[in-house]
Amino acid sequence: MKPMTSDTQKALEMIVPIAEALNIEVHADGSLLYCNGQAIGIGCNSTYATVNEFIGYAFLRMCHREYRFKEGISEAKKLVEAIKRYWYSEYQMKQLKDVLEGKEDADSGNP
Repeated sequence: MKPMTSDTQKALEMIVPIAEALNIEVHADGSLLYCNGQAIGIGCNSTYATVNEFIGYAFLRMCHREYRFKEGISEAKKLVEAIKRYWYSEYQMKQLKDVLEGKEDADSGNP
């Protein structure tokens, strides 16, 4: 992965104290923000956009963990979809890693 940009570094300076208070493990590289292992795309994003991606993750985590939010969030599917728009699955992460390492694409047989 490419190194973290200065915008991402600025975002992490704001995010880390909040993440620690919410017991969320967070780190980033030049393309992705990782929140408790969930990869979220931030390539070419500003500090503002990266902070917003973290807030979206933290919001959903709180909604799933806190009893007072659980009922309402299940009815807000469009909101959940919007927050998860740039989240990567484990399968997508493996494909991305393979491409970045120049490995052959296992699905298509193409390099």
